[in-house]
Amino acid sequence: MSSGKTHLAVGAVTGLVIALVDNKKHKLIHNPIVAPSLGAFFGKLPDIIEPAYHPNHRQFFHSTVTFSTISLGLYKAYTWEPETGFEEIIRGIMLIAGCSYLSHLVCDSTTPKGLPLIGKL
Repeated sequence: MSSGKTHLAVGAVTGLVIALVDNKKHKLIHNPIVAPSLGAFFGKLPDIIEPAYHPNHRQFFHSTVTFSTISLGLYKAYTWEPETGFEEIIRGIMLIAGCSYLSHLVCDSTTPKGLPLIGKL
């Protein structure tokens, strides 16, 4: 079962992996302390938005529609060619945030409740 600690840990590892493998690194965002910290936050974000007060808390921000939308955004961010240092920072944040958020949804999808298709808005 995915817990808050699991989501934090998996998000942090995801952030670190993105920092290591991204081919367009930015020294601030891809720092070995900053990247896991961002990853941990965004790995926990779905449960911040939709707190786990009961077993059926998974709604729109835990859905397969959200997963698909973030995946498309990640593809766009990955293929983006930033022209300025600020754009490089934004791209790095987008990659770490998106992958860490998806790590949360992947962890949740392995539980008996899984993910709803759309959920409630």
